[in-house]
Amino acid sequence: MTSNETNGSIVLPALRGSMGDWVYYCCLMDLPTLASRVHYAHDLHKSENLSQMIQRELEGKRSKEIAEYLKNQDERLFNALVVATYGGRPNWHALTDVRSKGDSEELSRLTNHTMLRVGFLTLSGDEKLFALDGQHRLSGIKRAVEENFPAGHTDEVPVMFVAHEKTESGLQKTRRLFTTLNKTAKPVSKFGIIALDEDDVMALSVRWLIDENPDMFGDDRIAFVGSSNMPVSNFTSLTTIVGVYDILKTWYTKANTPLKTTLSKLRKSRPEDDKLESYFQLARELFEELRHGFPELDDFFSADNTEAVVRDYRNRNALFRPVGLDVFVTIVAKLTEDMELRTAVQKAAELPRSLESPPFLRLMWNPHTQTISRFAKNTLLELLLYMLGRSTRDEEELLRLYRKDVGDDSLQLPEPVG
Repeated sequence: MTSNETNGSIVLPALRGSMGDWVYYCCLMDLPTLASRVHYAHDLHKSENLSQMIQRELEGKRSKEIAEYLKNQDERLFNALVVATYGGRPNWHALTDVRSKGDSEELSRLTNHTMLRVGFLTLSGDEKLFALDGQHRLSGIKRAVEENFPAGHTDEVPVMFVAHEKTESGLQKTRRLFTTLNKTAKPVSKFGIIALDEDDVMALSVRWLIDENPDMFGDDRIAFVGSSNMPVSNFTSLTTIVGVYDILKTWYTKANTPLKTTLSKLRKSRPEDDKLESYFQLARELFEELRHGFPELDDFFSADNTEAVVRDYRNRNALFRPVGLDVFVTIVAKLTEDMELRTAVQKAAELPRSLESPPFLRLMWNPHTQTISRFAKNTLLELLLYMLGRSTRDEEELLRLYRKDVGDDSLQLPEPVG
């Protein structure tokens, strides 16, 4: 490998191959060059928050472990990183003549097809390079280089380059490759799916809500964290990005709509564009109706600065806890079995939302620690449905479950509403 400067032109020994509709180049790069030129997958989506989520995940404990491995393990070895490239002036230079020294005839039978797949890849330094597979390894490499990689180490790692087109269809193709590569290696985290999956309908819908509906989901209105748990320091967000995903999973699989289908199909089969657009509009419609049916949610979505609203409701209203909002969406989905969405929301709005009142108190909400307790979600759902006259559970059995889950044999079923 030769390079004019750290981010200048560079020549990499390479093999050219193809698989499916991808053309790829297998090259060798030394660690400092890789660390300086290759970045995380920031360019696969519009939202800066989604990019920051990925970077926080990558720069954690695993990054440090990989850096230590590189610095201290003599028998170290990595498999290839997959890197997407766009922009700049990458060029492929195939070898046109290969000969053996001496009298050996081993290479005399090389075909043009074989020789054209061996050569050099040149990069001008203007390219955008980001890792699709091996992001944790990349993070460890960056950390090791920053921490003064020991002198004398001449490590080179294999890198497989693929061309990325910065168009909508190109973004879809590259994001799908990202999740495919990671799914075959190890389970992709839920936030990774949300950020990048091109087949998962809930993930696509979450990204659409965030990117195309800033009036309801922009800025800090959704917490970009990798779980459904709201950080205790957050007083600007209604729920988390994982919470929105879970709500849409409930809505698409349980609500009585023309789009209702199985979770397996929603996760693995990207619909045609017109049907996908219908899912997007169904997601928007759900939150619009929730906003109009619950005054506290309208307070939130109408606020220019949400902090005052969230501080007012976070520790007293179930809708301002991710799990509580999900429970109410599940109730609304159940009610759509025999009523329109707007009517179902209005019916659900008859239920209490105070965390200090049954059935939330002690079952879901710990009044002493002001936190959500570990609780039986199905019991809470059945109690709320009972209050609406919709539970299919026997009253004695439901009361037994309620007392058991709270740990109080003196409890009585909450009063019906409406």
